[in-house]
Amino acid sequence: MNFVSMGCSSFPGGYVSEIMIPGLKIGPLNELSGGFMRIRYNSSVKAACSGSYNFPNQFFCLAIQTKEYPKSSFCKVKVARKKGSGLYPLMSRTSYVKKRMEIETQDEEGFSDVKEGDIINLSDLIFSEDRDYLVRYNGQQVKAEELVGKAVLVYFLPVSHDLDFYQENWITYLIDIYNDLLPKNDFEVILVAVDDPSVPATPCCSPTEPYKVFESIFSRVPWTAIPFSNLASRKRIARRFGISEIGFVYSTSVLLDAKGMVLKCDYCWLFGQYGTLGFPFTDERIKFLDSEDDAAINQPSLEALLGSSERDYLITNKGDKVPIHTLKNKVVALYFYEDGLNHNGQSSLADEKLRNKLEMAYKELAKNKEQFEVVLLYLYDTCGTVNCTTEESFWKIFKTMPWLALPFKDPNHKKLIRIFGYPNMLDDGEEAPTLVILGPNGEFVDPCGADILMDFGTPTYPFTRKKLAKLETEKAKELKLEMLWDPNTIFRVNKDGLEIPLSQFFGKRLMIYFEMHKYYQHCEMLGMMKDLYLNMKGTEDEFEVIYIKDPTSYDEPDVSYLVHDYGELPWPVHYYDEGYSLPKELEHSVLNYHYYNPTMTFRRCLLIAFDRDGSIVRKTFQPTFDDKVFPFYAGGLEKEFLYQLNICFGWNYWNHLSKKKNPIYKRAQ
Repeated sequence: MNFVSMGCSSFPGGYVSEIMIPGLKIGPLNELSGGFMRIRYNSSVKAACSGSYNFPNQFFCLAIQTKEYPKSSFCKVKVARKKGSGLYPLMSRTSYVKKRMEIETQDEEGFSDVKEGDIINLSDLIFSEDRDYLVRYNGQQVKAEELVGKAVLVYFLPVSHDLDFYQENWITYLIDIYNDLLPKNDFEVILVAVDDPSVPATPCCSPTEPYKVFESIFSRVPWTAIPFSNLASRKRIARRFGISEIGFVYSTSVLLDAKGMVLKCDYCWLFGQYGTLGFPFTDERIKFLDSEDDAAINQPSLEALLGSSERDYLITNKGDKVPIHTLKNKVVALYFYEDGLNHNGQSSLADEKLRNKLEMAYKELAKNKEQFEVVLLYLYDTCGTVNCTTEESFWKIFKTMPWLALPFKDPNHKKLIRIFGYPNMLDDGEEAPTLVILGPNGEFVDPCGADILMDFGTPTYPFTRKKLAKLETEKAKELKLEMLWDPNTIFRVNKDGLEIPLSQFFGKRLMIYFEMHKYYQHCEMLGMMKDLYLNMKGTEDEFEVIYIKDPTSYDEPDVSYLVHDYGELPWPVHYYDEGYSLPKELEHSVLNYHYYNPTMTFRRCLLIAFDRDGSIVRKTFQPTFDDKVFPFYAGGLEKEFLYQLNICFGWNYWNHLSKKKNPIYKRAQ
């Protein structure tokens, strides 16, 4: 469990009463009081964005990054308003009293929150007696009558500080939405600058000239604004929508329909997740899109995942159209591709490795006439690509690839990102390459193709966990007992000094337990094996055990801890490097899965079980004793290999979900 320590500066408008971040412990709450909160983090937590966050509304979105929440995880922070709750520590007493009086004055002047369903007379708020228009950056004036019949999004922009990464991205997403809806002429955005000149500098936010912040944003957007010089109008509309300029440092938005009814409040984070298809971003619309996502994966088909009512084709790198239905009998790989640089200013090595491997596999499979196709998903608005990709850059990279692609900025990109929980993270904080495998006619969906292809190569085609587990099973079945040691190798039972040559184990059920490194459950495992061994001794179900210890696991190489807990073990116990090492040509394949991270506890032990006919019936680095009969696991070799692969790579956390606002497949970190 990671911890995020919170420091805050109180302001006399409210206090944090509840933090709701699933799976992440934050606290103590009694340290969280006031309108500002700064994220302080230790080495185990990576902050996606830093700065001070205020809570002007009842609920507020907070973006953080930890190992559990590797990208922008937007979590609600509940705020209870409480007047006079403490002092702003960076203000003098005089400044505090002055601001307190200003807040009281604002309350008296109609400062109030709005909620969905409220009716707002927007004209009275955005226009004034001496101004009956809004302005665009090019100087064009937009009269009141031009807003008739349009839904209006009021975008409140904090201008007392430079915007952080996420707020910059929200504006970029909204520009795309605005331009997409422009032909319908039924939507407008009004930019409202909210200026808090009293906000002091903080370790992660420095005050700047508000007008310059406003101009830098206004010059980039195609929509309207209340003139920055009209301070009275800006304050009036902010107060009517429950926004105090005191402590306002995070953008918020309110959408009204053509009749002035509030449809949605504080939903900027939805811009990037749903795009234009999410408009007007009401709960009903979002639920509808989520249900479409669920349907597309519960009954997977290429048409549902890649097509739409407006488009039933993919494109080649020459611009030709290829009908989606022509791929239905093929294995199709969805290639999530980010054309950009990582936070170190370099191309991701993992991305380069996947692309090289995929190109080699594509050519090899085409040569073998396999029914395989790749579809490029050129991601254009992720954290790493939002401001550095264009249609020109799409075609530049696509022309170097031999497969098909979704058109640039196709809405299905966002749907597939939601469904498959992209991006996933590597241990170094970089996005993990993602290759989702779709079977012919929707027979299967496996989101683990990138790991499988990069680590195991083309022989694992169609690059699914099931195929990999099958290959590992076939490889394991080639192992025979006589391949491990010479038949004349002598094993000794410490309890009575009995010497047993390996040949005497032939024709018997045998379990070989290889200890690997320090592992606190060795005793528990050996204890269970001892109970089973003694209970079955002399019966038709009896089996033998050989225990091979790792001498590097203990400072003092002895088994006294076993004697203390379980008595002397009734089977041979030997150290691996004292004449009981495996042949060098077998050591790697038997003792090591090359995909296991040696720094992790997955390689804690190895249990190999042989039946009476010498066939291997179990090989596991994750031994359990779930069944009552030898080898004490009823699932079989292939099922257990699949379980181990899932544990090793984190694939077991790709869960199929149907809950709203959760990806269908999500990978744990």
